[in-house]
Amino acid sequence: MARKSETDLSRYDLTRGTRGKYLEKARRSFETIIVDKKVAAALGGPEGVTALLEALVKSLGQAKKKRRGAPRSALRH
Repeated sequence: MARKSETDLSRYDLTRGTRGKYLEKARRSFETIIVDKKVAAALGGPEGVTALLEALVKSLGQAKKKRRGAPRSALRH
């Protein structure tokens, strides 16, 4: 017997399902960015893009911790 594809949903009864039931939850859970294919390839694919973005976020977080602004009273004239 031939093995069915993992994407074959014929074994499920989807007639009583609710379309888009988890759509809003999924939208809140994921962020999508579009990266040019050449850029993604230069960074080593999806893993490289993710690593670069994580390093950027970490770097920005450290920069915020180091930066100290003037006290509010010093800003008033």
